[in-house]
Amino acid sequence: MKYEEIKAKIDNIVSNPVRPFKSEELKAIVERYHINHLKSKEAFERAKKILPGGVEHNLAFNYPFPLTSKRVFDCYMQTVDDIILTDYLMDGGPIILGHNHPQLTEKVIEVIRESGPCHGITSEYEYLAAEELQKHFPSCEIIRWLQSGTEADMLAIRIARIFTGRKWIIKAGGSYHGWSDQLVYDMHIPGTKRLESYGIPKPVLQYTESIPPNDIEALEELFREKRKVAAVIIEPMGGESGAIPTRLGFNKEVEELCHKSGTLLISDEVVCAFRLHMGGGQAYYGYTPDLSVFGKIVGHGYASAAAIGGRAEVMATVAAGVGGGAKRAYCGGTLAANPLTCAAAYYAMKLVEETGATEKAGKAATRLSIGLNEVFNKYNLPWFSYNFGGTVHFHTSCVFGLDLGDPKQAGQIPQRKEFMEHMGAALIDQELISVAGSRFYTCILHTDKIIDETLQKIDNICQKIE
Repeated sequence: MKYEEIKAKIDNIVSNPVRPFKSEELKAIVERYHINHLKSKEAFERAKKILPGGVEHNLAFNYPFPLTSKRVFDCYMQTVDDIILTDYLMDGGPIILGHNHPQLTEKVIEVIRESGPCHGITSEYEYLAAEELQKHFPSCEIIRWLQSGTEADMLAIRIARIFTGRKWIIKAGGSYHGWSDQLVYDMHIPGTKRLESYGIPKPVLQYTESIPPNDIEALEELFREKRKVAAVIIEPMGGESGAIPTRLGFNKEVEELCHKSGTLLISDEVVCAFRLHMGGGQAYYGYTPDLSVFGKIVGHGYASAAAIGGRAEVMATVAAGVGGGAKRAYCGGTLAANPLTCAAAYYAMKLVEETGATEKAGKAATRLSIGLNEVFNKYNLPWFSYNFGGTVHFHTSCVFGLDLGDPKQAGQIPQRKEFMEHMGAALIDQELISVAGSRFYTCILHTDKIIDETLQKIDNICQKIE
C-alpha cells in the first residue's frame, strides 16, 4: 500500500467517529476475560502491592488487566491460566526465529555452562558479534555494545554533540527513541511535545525539537532557525514502528540535508534491523547514516542487548576505559557486551541469515495484512492494514494519526486509546496477543495455516462491531 493511500485512509478514520463494539459483545468479552484469566488477575493484584502499576513494561499492560506468562514456545504464549495464545507480540519485535529456537538456545546454554553469563572482562563473542553486525551494516565501521535501545540513543546524541560541537537534536513527531530525559519529547502522537515529560525540568529539553512527520520543509526551516544542529534522529519506517509511515524518499532527503549542514544523521534501527531487512531501514530505504542505533532485536530478545555503530571518526569520540582529559562521550555498563548477550547476538544474526527469517516473516506478514483488509472490507469497516516486512499495522481507531492542531481531533485521544484497549481484549478473547491492539509482529513459525486461523478470528471480532 502506497504512502498516499495510507495517509488518505488514516485521515478518513480520524475524521469520523470510532466504530465501537456492540455494548453486549464488549460486556461479554470483558466477562470472559475475567473468568478465563483468574490466575493472571490474582498475580496482578499481588504485583500491584509491590510494583508501580503492577507491571514493569508498557507492552505488558492489557485491558482489563495484564496477563502473566507461564512459558513461550514457537509462535505461542502460554499464560499461568494455561491458555495458549498465538503470539504476535514477539517480545515487542525481536523474535524472528520463533521463541526458544533450539540451536540458539543451546548455544546460549553452552556459554553459561562453559564461561558464565557475565564476568567483567571481554570475551571473543564481543568482537565476533560486532563483526557479524558490521557485515550487514557497513555504515557501522566501529561498534560499541550497550544494554538497551534507550542507552544507545542517549549515547548517540552525546556523541553527535561532541563530534559537531553543536547542541540541537531534531526528531520527527510521534517517533519513539527510548525514555532518556532529552528524548521524552513529542512521542507516540505527533504534536504532543512535552505531554509525557513529567519529572523532566524544561531546561533539559531546551535543545530538543521536532518536526511533523515527513515534512522536509519544516526540517529545512529548523536548520535555518537553529543553525547549529548536532543531529537528526529518525525511525526509518516512521513513528511508532511505521504506524505513522515514512514517505518514500524522505529519509534520503534528510540525509542530504544533514550532510550539507555538517549535521549527523542517526538511524534508530531498534525495530528495523533484521525484521525489515538484514541491513535494516538504511538498506531498505537507501540512505547512509553517520550513526546507527540497535536495541533488543540484535540479541533476539536476550537481555541486555543493544549497540551503537557508525563512522570511525565519529565513534572515536566514545570513551574506552578511563578518560585522560580528551573530549569523550562517557558511557558505561557492567553488563554491556557480556558473553551471554554477545553470543546470543552472534548466533541469532547468523541463524536469521541462514534461515531466510527476514523474508519468511515478511511473507507471513504480507499474507496477514492482505487478509485483514479483505475481512475489513467484508464488514464495510473503514479499518485497514499494511506491513513493512515482518511488521503488520492494522488501524482501527487510529490514535497515532490524530492531528492535534485540529480542535475536533485534539480531544479524541482518550476515546480512541480506549477502543484500542477494547480491541486488545477482543484479540485475547480470540486467543491472539498483539502490540497495543494495533500491531502484529510475525516470525518464521507463523505458517499459512496459522495466518488463516488468525484471519478467521479477526472475522469473529468484526462481527461484534456496530
